[in-house]
Amino acid sequence: MSKLNLFRADIRKPTSRRNDKVAMQLKECFAHALSQGDFPVLPKHENESRLQTPVTITYVDLSPDLRNATVYFVPLGGLKKSETVRFFELQSHYFKNLIAKKMKLRFIPNLIFKLDNSFEYSERIDAILNEAKSKL
Repeated sequence: MSKLNLFRADIRKPTSRRNDKVAMQLKECFAHALSQGDFPVLPKHENESRLQTPVTITYVDLSPDLRNATVYFVPLGGLKKSETVRFFELQSHYFKNLIAKKMKLRFIPNLIFKLDNSFEYSERIDAILNEAKSKL
């Protein structure tokens, strides 16, 4: 049986009410932008600056001072992960401008985009539990 770490370091910590509100607004802002889909095409990166597959924003984690935001996302079906990460890296300036226009914040947070692996993690736990259950 493989090691199962139930005490992951990246478990989300309790945050302030303001932090939660801003994170929810950021998530809605990203979701609206992704549904509109009118992203600028960058001349040197024409293929990479287009979104290849639909994406779900699962969580936005803000630092306590609201200066850094980590945006967790999942591409539909788990396909084209590296292309989606590259797309977000290239379009981060566009998203910062969008946040500046739509939200009233003193500082526009630095954006960090990460794949949300929680679904794969839960599937792995399920498989381990099913394997243990079948041995009983």
